[in-house]
Amino acid sequence: MFGPASPVRPYYVAAAAGSELCQLLASDNNTRDETTTRASPWVLKAIGWFAMAGCIFAAGTDLILGFFLEENYSPISDTISDLAAGGRYAPLQDKAMETFAVATILTGLGLLLARRSGAKWILGAVAMALTGILVFLIALWDEYGDLDQGGWVVHYKLVYAMAALVPSGLLLLRRDIVRRSDHSKLVGILFPVLAGLWVLGAPIFYFMHTGYDGLVERTLAAILIIWVAVCAWSLIRERELDEDGGRGEV
Repeated sequence: MFGPASPVRPYYVAAAAGSELCQLLASDNNTRDETTTRASPWVLKAIGWFAMAGCIFAAGTDLILGFFLEENYSPISDTISDLAAGGRYAPLQDKAMETFAVATILTGLGLLLARRSGAKWILGAVAMALTGILVFLIALWDEYGDLDQGGWVVHYKLVYAMAALVPSGLLLLRRDIVRRSDHSKLVGILFPVLAGLWVLGAPIFYFMHTGYDGLVERTLAAILIIWVAVCAWSLIRERELDEDGGRGEV
């Protein structure tokens, strides 16, 4: 049915595809005139509210368990992983982490539903969804890098991947989240600051004295929760912001 393929044709096809990809990555198509969502606003609102609830559940669980209920536990020196790896309330901490992970994944998918184009937006949303998957695997595998002989220690490997995904996602999503925010100046400053704190804090967590592990890890967790919460709120406000194309200034 098909004649012999020309040896030149694959080159032009590859060149054209590469050119399109370069133009996509080099451009930002998330202009205000191109921000009308294709998804139902109720779907986006449902995702946003679930994600907000997941953030509150995760933060509240750690606060209550770590500061008040768990015995012989210091939220300054002991990590969230320590709280989830053992103890009376470990199953509840695991559930909180899993719920937050699902909320993060859904927020990333919600961003993909809300945004139609723009390489930065798409890559940032994918980075968020992948971050949620990593958090879920950490909680589900129930092996937190404590070097138990019976399990495959994946905690640190997954955290290494998160170390790259989170700041990348923050910076990739910043511009369009600013445009769709009621507090554009605050968000415009917040995302780069969070990315910088993550880049600074992630390596410190691995090399500093263990007496402050819990404090540093909770700071990193707070960065992650704030990122998801701000993006989730943008989904909740999607319809209102679509009506005027996004009010924030970059």
